Parts: sequence; structure tokens; C-alpha cells
Amino acid sequence: MKKVLILGAGYTIKPMVDYFIDKCEYEVVMATRTVSKAEVVIGGRALGTSVAWLSDDLDALDKMVEASDIVIVMIPRSCHMDVANLCLKHQKTMITTDFKHAEIETLEDEAVKRGVLILTELGEDPGIDNMGLMQMVDEIKAENGKITDITSYGAGLPSFEDNRNPFGYKFSWDPLGLMRSAVSPAKYLVKGTAIDAVSKFEHRRIVDVDGIGTFETYPSNDATRYLKIFDLDSDMSIYKGLLRFLGWSNTMIGFLKIELIENATVVELANTTYAQFMARVVGADSTDNIRADVASGMGIPTNDDIIERMAWLGLFSDEQVTLERGTNSEVLVDAMLKKMAYGPGEKDMIIVHNEITVEFADRTERRISSMLVEGTPGGDTAMAGAVALPTAI
Repeated sequence: MKKVLILGAGYTIKPMVDYFIDKCEYEVVMATRTVSKAEVVIGGRALGTSVAWLSDDLDALDKMVEASDIVIVMIPRSCHMDVANLCLKHQKTMITTDFKHAEIETLEDEAVKRGVLILTELGEDPGIDNMGLMQMVDEIKAENGKITDITSYGAGLPSFEDNRNPFGYKFSWDPLGLMRSAVSPAKYLVKGTAIDAVSKFEHRRIVDVDGIGTFETYPSNDATRYLKIFDLDSDMSIYKGLLRFLGWSNTMIGFLKIELIENATVVELANTTYAQFMARVVGADSTDNIRADVASGMGIPTNDDIIERMAWLGLFSDEQVTLERGTNSEVLVDAMLKKMAYGPGEKDMIIVHNEITVEFADRTERRISSMLVEGTPGGDTAMAGAVALPTAI
């Protein structure tokens, strides 16, 4: 019987565990710092085991990797190299839904030498989006077409009927992962010219997605590296971005400007109200004019929609911050989860939309593929299925 080690117990794990245990009859070990979450996912099934594990316990990780056939990594990127090196050591397959980042790429020659499969980008975005693109690209090449433009969008959003908060967003995947991605740079290509999006939200634009609706998009990662992967010409345009309901990007710009999104510095928060926390963030002496002080820090009016969204979250209130200590991002996420989690019966949706412009000898075509999937009320989210099942399969 195969044994699968899953590192993490986040939002998107359950369909993967269901697939391994119920369909494949594999033994599954879930290693996570929060055992209670793993136990809920396993649901008492005999083939599932939960193990308490912290990511810096490399001795325990070494033993777990050695005892497994496949290792699935669903924890932050900062831990991936430790896992990958142990998979190389014990010649075990490693799979993750995360991007193939530069550090992982350095292991390619050693992985080939040892016959070890390290497989990345197997979720929704990245994952299903690239699988669909590769299929389209192969079809076009078989028809001797020349690709001049690729535009690819991914999204995890509340369904249209359940989009009921001023942020236009609810959490269907790792909230802190969202904060980490907010500060990561992106890059795309316009007619052969690389555009570096260091502040990715500044590159937002409004787009109409055929048959689905109007959204704003901002670049998600380095799209230029797919030129080599898809064997494309360097003089084309390629853009890979995320879709959000309107207003999201400006809000993120404001949060980043005052460093409300900040993932490194841990501060003490005992006996601190949200208003006091915000005063600390913007360097205000008191909370007497906290709305105005925050608006000034962002360079916007006090009645701006961003300020209203923050007030709706309770960030100007005298309520105590729940955390005893944490980063600014962790405080923000904690406040968001109180109001931006999915309620009973609510549905999320995922969107994967690819557009390719292709030139033939006698014509130019625009080819489109779209997928919109909604979650099951009371069951798995669409995001969980789209991330977990490609990995499991």
C-alpha cells in the first residue's frame, strides 16, 4: 500500500485526502502544527493519521519523508527547499501546487541524476490554467499558426450571488499566502518588451471576461518564464493575472502604502485595541483622529471607500485585537476572517480563462477557453477541488 505524506492542513486539502483514502485506498499521513484541523479532514478514517509537526523540526521531517512514497507540500514556500532536499536524499517524489521558484529550479540536475520527480504548479493557478494553455498552444502549432498574444486569468472569488461584503472577497485558500503574494513582484511581456511589476497592484486594469463578467486584473507572477516552457517566440505578448471584483487593487495599494500588509516584523499586541494598533501602524500619537490619520497616511480623503472598508472591518474600533502578538498582516487577516469567511450555504467560484491571438497565413484568430466552477454549499469549495484534485490525480 502506498503511503502519502501531506505537509499542511489548510483550506484546500480535503478533496486530496478524500481521493487518496476513498478512491486509491492509500495510507495518508497529515503533518501539521494544528492537529485538530487534520483530524477534521481525516474524519476518523482508518487510513488517515495526523501528526503534530512544526516546519523547523527537520529530524522529524526526515523520518516522515523516508517512510513515505510521495510527499505533497502544502506549506509556505520558505519551507520547500528543506523538504526537497530530503526528498532527494531518500529518493521520494515531491509534489506542490506552488510556482516553480528559482531555488527549486537549482535542484533540477540533481533530481534528474537521482531519478526523483519534483513536480510543481499543480493547482488551479498555477496548474489548470497552464494545462489548458499548453493544450491550446500544441493545437495551434500543429496548425502552423504563429502565437502573438497570450492572456491568462485565474480567480478564486465569492460566487456572484454570495458576493456580499465591501471587499468583494472571501477566503477559500491560505489567507497569509494572499498577504505574501501581495508583496511579491510580477512580470509580463508586451510585444517583446518585459514589464516589471514591482508593485503589481499599480498595474491593474478593468477587463471584460467573455461570457462571465467584468473584473479588474493585476499581474500575478513572472509570465515571461513561460516563453521557454511553451516554446514561444520572444517578440510576443504574454500576461498572466488574477481577477478580482472592482476596488480590490486600490484597497491593497492603500494597505501596502502604510505597511498594513507587512509579513516580517512581529509586534506585541496584548491589551491593544484595533484603533491603537492602527495608530501604531501610521505613527499617530493617539486614536482621537484615527480615521483621518490613516487616510492621511494613504493620501486619500477620510470618506474614501478604502477607509469605509477598514471601518467595516473594525480596524478603527475599541475592540481588543484577538492576537497576543503577530505581524501587521496577521492582525489584518485575523480581522478579515471574522467577516470575510464563507458562511453556511455560501458558495465560492473559481475562474480559469485563457485567450490566445494567433496568426495564420490567411487570417488572424482569437481563441478562448474558459472554466467557471462553483463550490458545493455545505461541501467542498470550488477552490479546494481545483487545487487538490489535480495534485492528487
